[in-house]
Amino acid sequence: MPQRFVATENAFDKGIENTSAKAGAKLAGEWAEAVRKADFTGAKGLASELERLEKLLSADEPDTDKLGPLLEKIGQDTAKAADRAEDAKIAEKVRKLAEAMGAKQAA
Repeated sequence: MPQRFVATENAFDKGIENTSAKAGAKLAGEWAEAVRKADFTGAKGLASELERLEKLLSADEPDTDKLGPLLEKIGQDTAKAADRAEDAKIAEKVRKLAEAMGAKQAA
């Protein structure tokens, strides 16, 4: 999972708006797969949201009106997941991703 963190952090650090929809869809799909296998409260809902994100980004013309609210929801649910993580290092990484998503919504 560490490589997935790095790829996602890089996408946000470089400016998520500069990440292609195809690359974003790939990241969302990878995260959905990982979260589906995870065992924490809210994992199924978060995986479902990530799958919706993957589908939106895979469209020929992604619906930007739906992307913003969905990213915000995913950011909130990701922050909740970080609070539930048993591994402190993973919790820190997940929290950083949640904050990156939230920062993008505020911009």
